[in-house]
Amino acid sequence: MASILSVVSQQKLWEVDLKETLYEVGWIKQANDGTIIASGAKGLVGLNNITGETIWHNKELKAIDKNTFLNIDGLPLFYIEYVSIGGKTRGLILNSSNGNIVFDTKDDGYKIRNFSLMPDKGMILFELVKGKERNLMSFSLKTWQKNWITPLGETKGLLEKFGQSSFIHHGPYFNKENNIIVGLKEDIYALNINSGEVVWHHKADKKIKALVYSDINNSLYLGIRKSKVLTVLNPSNGEDITPGKLKLRGTLIDVRPDDKNNLILVETEGFNIIDPQTNEFKWKKSFKIEFLDEVIPHEKGMIAIGKDEKDGTIALVNDAGEKVWRSKVKGYSYYVTPTNKGVMYVSTERSNILDFEKGKDVWDKDVKFKSIPAVTYDEKEDKVVLFENEKGYKFDLNTGNIELFAEDVELKEVKKKTPLVAEYIDGTGYLLHADQHISLLSPTGELKYTNYYRPAASVDGFLKMAQTGLNIVGVDLDIQGSLDNINTLTALSNGVYMRSEDQTDGKSNSTVVAGMYTGSEQGNMSTVFEVTLTRFSNSKENRSHKFVVSKVKNDAGTKHFIYMVNKKTGTNDTQIELLDKTPNYLIDEIDNVVFINEKNHLISSHKF
Repeated sequence: MASILSVVSQQKLWEVDLKETLYEVGWIKQANDGTIIASGAKGLVGLNNITGETIWHNKELKAIDKNTFLNIDGLPLFYIEYVSIGGKTRGLILNSSNGNIVFDTKDDGYKIRNFSLMPDKGMILFELVKGKERNLMSFSLKTWQKNWITPLGETKGLLEKFGQSSFIHHGPYFNKENNIIVGLKEDIYALNINSGEVVWHHKADKKIKALVYSDINNSLYLGIRKSKVLTVLNPSNGEDITPGKLKLRGTLIDVRPDDKNNLILVETEGFNIIDPQTNEFKWKKSFKIEFLDEVIPHEKGMIAIGKDEKDGTIALVNDAGEKVWRSKVKGYSYYVTPTNKGVMYVSTERSNILDFEKGKDVWDKDVKFKSIPAVTYDEKEDKVVLFENEKGYKFDLNTGNIELFAEDVELKEVKKKTPLVAEYIDGTGYLLHADQHISLLSPTGELKYTNYYRPAASVDGFLKMAQTGLNIVGVDLDIQGSLDNINTLTALSNGVYMRSEDQTDGKSNSTVVAGMYTGSEQGNMSTVFEVTLTRFSNSKENRSHKFVVSKVKNDAGTKHFIYMVNKKTGTNDTQIELLDKTPNYLIDEIDNVVFINEKNHLISSHKF
């Protein structure tokens, strides 16, 4: 077992005192280009992360609320909200590299609540609110200027707070005319991409449950809450072109394309296939299944999944809408996916694979998970590794076989509700970790080390795990764990073995995300800059260490440390002591550097 008290020194790269510049520093953040943003009583400052040199200082932007800070993905842009002396709130987008304000709501009263980065369209779509009014703004990635702002009506209820869900519930889609189509609660808007002008507006009687654009037949499919009819709109003008035979027996769940250019209509009472040429059902009768929740198209047929808290159903349906087989499943199936050997499911009661021929169990014994299992992929053995409830399993996606390789593995301070995530460490084993926990399991099931680090008084600066439990997907069940594991399982079952989460060696991507150019668009553009993914890749995936912040009590009192833990050995290769009881710090895992704000005016950089 590795001791968390090992002491190794680190190198201080630089330290700056911002007492005179800002009087006191309330918080620090790091922009996408590496710039350290420091907010204080006398303005906002941008520091060079390599040297600590002040790049820019905006004296007007005083005492910014750090909860309004938002990095714009992959760009040297960030958003903040500033309250003037007169009490008015301004929303600002700044260029972190030079401090220039590229967008200012001024006295218009707008606040940014969400955004969608669209490099292929050369723009960012920002969702703005003004009281109860919803607005959409197009921001150019070529000129770094606002293209247009268009109001999208008022909401009847309260708009979500910053950082929560978007007020756009469906889309954005782009039709053949390249108009932007978005669905809100009861409204659909089509906007001209160049001017923002509303081309057409459709208002539904009740909340829109599903809105799907099909470029197969250039049709927009609309499902309304409690409506017995699926509406089809012409995306060019919003005209109702419903053929008349698309009546629903229950509540619409989804409309999705299959791999044969058809559309699958899924409702609570069953599902059917829509012929995109006629917009009519192909089957005379919909295939019915109790508690239908999802349909997955597959080369063997369509996998229909019924989900209920106590019992569920999985069925395989052929192209004519006829049952191939139907199998009962105990518990709520929170994960179902096709594999080479059949349909794998994980429920609150049991887990197994149903073969494609008869829907019979492939595994002789059920595997029971009490929580969402930690998942990774062993590249050498070509197997999926699952860990939960003190047991480790290896699952072969090609043969369908599963083996128990580890039993009675006791991890420090790990309980049923601990959201464990797994990571494959080449030549060593499987890292099992949560925010304050790190363990390593060998390929033969031996526990190499298990460490738990007491949380610090302040964990500001941490990258949190994914939300846990099924309550965030609308199911109130006692099942816990990181939903990242579900995403990993899905990727693995679809043949994506080399996910970025499994990479422990350094790598560099230089794909251009967006840029700023000057000149005409006829091939004479001059590049001002291009932002690449090199700096923005998730370093946790690329490094051999994990960073943990912990507090340690001894005879001298309580101290706070940032540990750089070696994933292979569990030892603390480097540690940095934090002087403040409630420290404000940033961990730059890309450059292996930590930035610390101490005594509310001293900013220092330390190399691990």
